[in-house]
Amino acid sequence: MNPLRRKANNAPIIQESALSRPGAVLAGLLHALGKGVYRTKLVKLTYLLDEASYRLRGQTMTGFQYMWDNYGPNAEDNRIVRELDQMARAGVITMRRVMETPGPAYLYKIGPCCGPATLPLSSDDWVEIHTTVHKYGKLTTKQVVKASKATAPMCGARQYGALVFTQDPPLTPEEVDADPFWQETLAAIDNQSDRISLDALRSQGG
Repeated sequence: MNPLRRKANNAPIIQESALSRPGAVLAGLLHALGKGVYRTKLVKLTYLLDEASYRLRGQTMTGFQYMWDNYGPNAEDNRIVRELDQMARAGVITMRRVMETPGPAYLYKIGPCCGPATLPLSSDDWVEIHTTVHKYGKLTTKQVVKASKATAPMCGARQYGALVFTQDPPLTPEEVDADPFWQETLAAIDNQSDRISLDALRSQGG
């Protein structure tokens, strides 16, 4: 199903019901990043978001299953890339092939028709997305890959094996005290209201 329809002025907008949950999360990440991001970095950011979400809630945001890979964690069956390809075909995001040594790279950016208000994401979701972007968004691809490899599921996995997420180690009080974004995330989860706005998040994070 094509997730695009037309307003009266012929401007395309997103049909929320047509965008999958993983697609909405990926679009949210691209919104929060605010600029183009290479495929490898986006895949690892998605993993880091899911790993942190599991530590907080006991479930990932996307529902993807992950596996060990020499280049860092990746979704089983390459599902992140497959989802991105589908979103690009639908016009939700743009995908540009960039020739780099030793081979082509792919740059993703949110499409002009996809505003934050069109995405079926809760305030809790937005806080976790912005937490991930705040922590890792300004890092290089190599640094993000290194961070993803250092997570507990990767350290405990065998080559090409499935990654097992757990809530151990849980967030420590010291981690929460040292990072206002963890504080906001936990507050949003405890308080099921929509009191945390996207504008407020953007004013705090990079």
